[in-house]
Amino acid sequence: MSTLTCPKCRQGMTDDALDVGQCPACGFPLDGPLVLDGTNKRRPPALLFAVAGVLVAGAAGYAYFGQSEPTREVADARNDDTPVTPIKHIAPFPHAPKPRDPRSPDQPITLKPIDPNGTGGNKVQPLVPPIVEPNRVGPRPIGVVMKVDPKIAPMRHFDQPDDMAALPDLNSGDRVVLTGKVRTLRIGSVNGKGSIDASGLIAEEIVITGDLNGEAVVTLNSPGGKVTLGGYVGGVSKLTVIAPGGEVIVLADSGRLTGSAVTTVTAKRLNVAGKLLGGARLNATLTTGGSLKLTTTEEGAIVTYKKAVASDPAVIVERGILHGGAKVLAE
Repeated sequence: MSTLTCPKCRQGMTDDALDVGQCPACGFPLDGPLVLDGTNKRRPPALLFAVAGVLVAGAAGYAYFGQSEPTREVADARNDDTPVTPIKHIAPFPHAPKPRDPRSPDQPITLKPIDPNGTGGNKVQPLVPPIVEPNRVGPRPIGVVMKVDPKIAPMRHFDQPDDMAALPDLNSGDRVVLTGKVRTLRIGSVNGKGSIDASGLIAEEIVITGDLNGEAVVTLNSPGGKVTLGGYVGGVSKLTVIAPGGEVIVLADSGRLTGSAVTTVTAKRLNVAGKLLGGARLNATLTTGGSLKLTTTEEGAIVTYKKAVASDPAVIVERGILHGGAKVLAE
């Protein structure tokens, strides 16, 4: 006969109590589930033991593995007299680095062992990339127009051969001195006693758009270049153009040599398409293979020409139309 336990008072009772239908101790009706006497003591569920075990293991692991490497090594050393050897981590598939190309500009400079004396020394010398010259083939860069103000900078030096220099109209008292090198020099009018000294300026092209009046003095330099005169050279002004191997042109529509002006030109080709009038004088020196072309010389205008080198071949001269006392003379 088994012993049962009352669900209410937890008192033991025999199977006979089931026939009566109630607990003999407390009278609790026995119409529900009963508990055997062997299980009357409560036991913690198994899940609780499992959770508690996980928490304890986690705390212990954190206490050990959560420490830094030196701390763990010290802790291990306290428990073991064996010296701790640090672990070296090797990346998978180790390989030697790819050699760099020292000629590539984006790679660092490497060192190359050398022995300058041939004695097996260990000196090193940097291996630098070769210098590459810039490509100069192509159109010339666009120059900048540099305006010259005689009131601010009466002396001006140009160091950019692709620039262009521009002078405004000059009046009495305005004196300008230009040096250096430019691509183009543009000149307006020079009046009164104004002067321009550009003998120290090498210009590939010179353009005079205005008139030279009064006692103006202008000296220009364009070796192998081109000089265009588009205005009048009158009064008692003096114009000197030095262009050996180059070309000088006096425009037909607007260019004139007139009055008592004196124009001195050294060039390979001189083409006076405009008129020479009054007492104007033109002195021409023609370089090797030079030529002189005149269109109309009137009144008392005088033209003289000569070869720069006496042994050069004869120059070509076209006298054009001569009126009045005009003269064309060879020296």
